Amino acid sequence: MYHNRINICNLAFVLFFCAQITGAQTNALMDKEPHLDPKAKVAVIESISDLIIERYVFSDIALQVKEHLALRLKNGAYDEIDGAVQFANALWQDLHGSSKDNHFFIEYNPERARLVMAQKSQSQEEIEKANQEMAEKDRLTNFGFKKLEVMKGNVGYLDLEFFSDPDYAGATAVAAMNFLANSDAVIIDLRDTPGGEPTMVQLLSSYFVKGTPQGRTHLNTQERAYDGSVEQYWTISYVPGKRMYDMDLYVLTDEYTGSAAEAFAYSMKALNRATIIGEKTRGSAHNVDIEVIQESFVMHLPVRRPVNPITGTNWERTGVEPHIVAPSKQALDKAYLIALERILAKTKNDDQRFRITWALDAARARIEPVNLDEKLLEKYVGEYGERKITLENGELFYQRTGPKYRLIPLKENLFAVESLDYFRIEMTTDEKGDVTALVGLYDDGRKDPSKRTN
Repeated sequence: MYHNRINICNLAFVLFFCAQITGAQTNALMDKEPHLDPKAKVAVIESISDLIIERYVFSDIALQVKEHLALRLKNGAYDEIDGAVQFANALWQDLHGSSKDNHFFIEYNPERARLVMAQKSQSQEEIEKANQEMAEKDRLTNFGFKKLEVMKGNVGYLDLEFFSDPDYAGATAVAAMNFLANSDAVIIDLRDTPGGEPTMVQLLSSYFVKGTPQGRTHLNTQERAYDGSVEQYWTISYVPGKRMYDMDLYVLTDEYTGSAAEAFAYSMKALNRATIIGEKTRGSAHNVDIEVIQESFVMHLPVRRPVNPITGTNWERTGVEPHIVAPSKQALDKAYLIALERILAKTKNDDQRFRITWALDAARARIEPVNLDEKLLEKYVGEYGERKITLENGELFYQRTGPKYRLIPLKENLFAVESLDYFRIEMTTDEKGDVTALVGLYDDGRKDPSKRTN
């Protein structure tokens, strides 16, 4: 996340994890923000401009950005802004507007500036203390590992909020991967995942990408224009636990998927290792250095561009195009449906086929809801021993001896029972089409029929 070494961070990532200058926090900062005189504002702009000219990833755009800030200053765009928070926000908008680079960011944040400077300190004690503070912030959100689940049909699911630093998130990442390792397919949800550490991209990729004979696969090369340096990222030769080289992998994306999350999706796509499902991603590829400006402002300066060894380029401004386009809200259901269909096509185990079919019926109904004519629903109304079906406002409800549950159509005569994932209702008819029984179905294969009594 926000560590002084290599950091992949986009606009949304900054908004959510870093500044979070919204609501009450915005008011708190603005209440105690200092007022800036013209000299202070000039000093901030000059420091920013010098850094951009010296180190921004594209030298031609760097000059353009510097000239834009100078023109804005000359034309009095900042004259009426005297608060430090408002000034930083105005600079942020101008940096982004003149460069179209989502990784540019600046904020007034003395506390964060203190941490950044501590990480650059000559004192090992100060560096370690600052790193511990950063690690504690990540720990409070479980290092980005928001949700782990094995869905029906043995499909593993990981919802990853951000890519934390493996230096302290590694154990959590390894535990998550080992949890998923016995699945028949895995879905990694990167919707609303705005970025993080490239080293976590390395670690997670290493569980899914089969290495070369030497044990590693080249993911990307980071090029730094101002000094000509390069840094390569490869999968890791050894990871704790079982690797998932041959497992079907699905990655969910949307317009808020950015930076390190895009790096993972882009690499998996280039390597033909995963099916990308959802929306085109944000298009934020550059890596940043974090710099302190005039002791109280913090700037994210894009200094490196990743180059994929297969495509020879990256996803800056273009985003990662999904293999299967789906609205963000439907991407998980779509991926789950495809995963189940592929597993069903491969499995020969009757018990597993039953469980997959059970899950498939629900998945298909979520994507394409089944709408039944009210006249048909009326045929199912009645009593079936101690069980009862009623029709209310165009929907069927099921009740035995306790609560009443809404029935959700899966097929013409098959219904899911809301809140009871393990139980379904099947209506049976005779050769005349008259409803004769209600059959309770369980996800372990059991059937519990009840003849119609009224």
